[in-house]
Amino acid sequence: MTQFQARTVAFIGLGLISGSLARALRASSWTGTLTAWGPREPSLQRGLELGVIDQYSLDLSEVLAAADMVVVGAPPAATGEILGSLVDVLTGLNRSPIVTDLASIKGHVIDSMARSYPNFVPGHPIAGSEHSGVAFADGALFRGREVILTPLPDTASDATEQVKAMWDLTGAYIREMGVEEHDALLAASSHMPHIVAYALTRALERDDSDPMVHGGGALRDMTRIAGSDPLMWTDISITNQAALLKAVDSFQDELASLRDLIASADAEALSDYFAICRAHRREHDDILNPLTGGESEEIS
Repeated sequence: MTQFQARTVAFIGLGLISGSLARALRASSWTGTLTAWGPREPSLQRGLELGVIDQYSLDLSEVLAAADMVVVGAPPAATGEILGSLVDVLTGLNRSPIVTDLASIKGHVIDSMARSYPNFVPGHPIAGSEHSGVAFADGALFRGREVILTPLPDTASDATEQVKAMWDLTGAYIREMGVEEHDALLAASSHMPHIVAYALTRALERDDSDPMVHGGGALRDMTRIAGSDPLMWTDISITNQAALLKAVDSFQDELASLRDLIASADAEALSDYFAICRAHRREHDDILNPLTGGESEEIS
């Protein structure tokens, strides 16, 4: 296993995901310095007070001048522009630390960056929460979770290995894939489910009988992620629009098929349909519930 060699990790933007990575590194065997820069000092100050980071600065050049690893934690629409600016600043400083990001979309980020930087390793941890902000940072957030890296044709192999080594310290497991493959897979596995949760919640909000008042575990689980940051999901919906629309259309077709089965009152077909879904879900319990080893209880 490659040893993580960075002595100073700089977070550009300090929120839930970047703060959780900082906490995970602090809880590991790594003993370096955690620093941060961001446009809003209250978030940085809060991170310092909570012990998430060791120090911060409002001077980007100062932070980059000391960093061995730079982690950009911002929404996809902003991440590419930030990365482009970072490369410009680093060129002026005559420095080339390893740079990675946390954005859930890669194509838009790379296109917006519009810079070649061999030490840039695009990344995306598949973990999160309906909460936002550094106050909710959790050092265990990535344990047993997947981190996808999408190295570019000009990405230096040693830079990729160092980003892998950093994520190894968090208890995550790492996969590599292409940029387009990543964005299509995430549209289906993450972005579309959030859209479904928002649509369900809005349908309930429009219902004058207020069904949410009578909700139980099923409604709780189905609508939990509708409590996520609206600005972030607006950003994701726009920046991964093509892949997301394809995933939503596929789900809409499946929902129409299920509606037809219900309308036909075909008990055997419905039972087969639900059994296939149950089996497929339970085959993936170890992925979706990595810390509990799966779940076997009935859900009503």
